[in-house]
Amino acid sequence: MYTYLIRCLDNSLYCGYTTDIDRRISEHKNGVGSKYVSAKGFLKVEIVFKLKDKSSAMKLECFIKRLSKKKKEELIEGSINHLKGCNIKYNIYNNKSNVKR
Repeated sequence: MYTYLIRCLDNSLYCGYTTDIDRRISEHKNGVGSKYVSAKGFLKVEIVFKLKDKSSAMKLECFIKRLSKKKKEELIEGSINHLKGCNIKYNIYNNKSNVKR
């Protein structure tokens, strides 16, 4: 399971979760599956977290969605301190420095 943040063409951030990150990113790029991303336009993947199960992925998604845009930007830049309160085990699967764009 994965939780991810992508940047849209208008510089907004979208957070979601999925079982198959490659398929889901492909869907976002093709304007399928998310009304928000379809409307705003896909720009790039910012960060992807790998989690052990769906429940953890959904909880992390919910936690991240409640963060301010500033804190989400700081998270993307590597400040994972904002996730300390979520009590969810995760690994950073990919971040913007090594995601194929």
